[in-house]
Amino acid sequence: MKWTDQGYWKSLLFYRQSVVYYWLLSARYRSFTWYAAANPGISHAGMLNEKKSEIYPLLPTAFLPPTRFLESREAALVFVRSEEFSFPIVIKPNVGLKGIAVEVCHDLQEAEIYLEKSPRSEFIIQEYINLPREFAVLFYRVGDTEKGISSFIEKKYPQVTGDGIMTLHQLIDQHPHPYLQKNKWKKYYRDEKLEKGQHKLIHTIGNYSQGASFHSLQSEIDSQLLEGVSSCMDQIEGIDFCRLDVKAHSIEKLKEGDFKIIEVNGGKSEPLHIYDTNTSFFKACRDIHRHWVKYTRVVNYHLSRGFRLLTTAEGVRALKQIKQVVKNKDK
Repeated sequence: MKWTDQGYWKSLLFYRQSVVYYWLLSARYRSFTWYAAANPGISHAGMLNEKKSEIYPLLPTAFLPPTRFLESREAALVFVRSEEFSFPIVIKPNVGLKGIAVEVCHDLQEAEIYLEKSPRSEFIIQEYINLPREFAVLFYRVGDTEKGISSFIEKKYPQVTGDGIMTLHQLIDQHPHPYLQKNKWKKYYRDEKLEKGQHKLIHTIGNYSQGASFHSLQSEIDSQLLEGVSSCMDQIEGIDFCRLDVKAHSIEKLKEGDFKIIEVNGGKSEPLHIYDTNTSFFKACRDIHRHWVKYTRVVNYHLSRGFRLLTTAEGVRALKQIKQVVKNKDK
């Protein structure tokens, strides 16, 4: 049940606390769209309704898997049938939120079923990144004078461990994560009995909304990590506050700049280390405050250089569009 899940309450804490900051800062800036100044290269700074097809062209190709943007379901179906990309592939909506509707498709049949059932009309298709570990790094930059990393976590995929008695389906049913789509994933596996101590990975999608867990690596934040991430970010213009979701062989390889980008999230990025079960609610509150302090420093920098804020009407339109994304999340 989500009511007993610490992550649910921390998510609620983040958004409730952020709403308070939003209204206070709206009064300070005398604008309801002040947030848009953080990332001039992305619509609404990536806070509302940003399109992945806007973001990926800004990223260095050396850090990306092969990626294609398809403007219609029909075009996406033609593309997956062409087998230009080897399976498995990742299909995601062009406008997304919290990993909603991200799917790893292992063969053509799975890809066709996903596309034919999806209510969305624009898609991003990528080759699956076959690296063992997934991380999230929250990066910020204030012009040429300041940059840093404020949050660093590893994403752990859901798995079960056999006891020699229960079947795989029974073990999945007993998995404690409240957002793991248990009935969906049971369909992918035969209901076999696992040996005692045998581990079984359920899936490799690093989203909390699909059953992954987040483990804080705040103690690993250092100049080497910043240097490794900067090897990518220094090549990007127009994105100064973002979370990079990446895959790498290890933390050491990530610090060397040897990683692949899964996703770049803009202004609505959360400091995901607050979701670690060892992070207290008091520390989460403190770090959410620090998160918005850093965000406003980036905003102030761009406003001081003449960034034109969006109109309130533009902000409202984007909010309505992102609400539609949430409405379609289970379709």
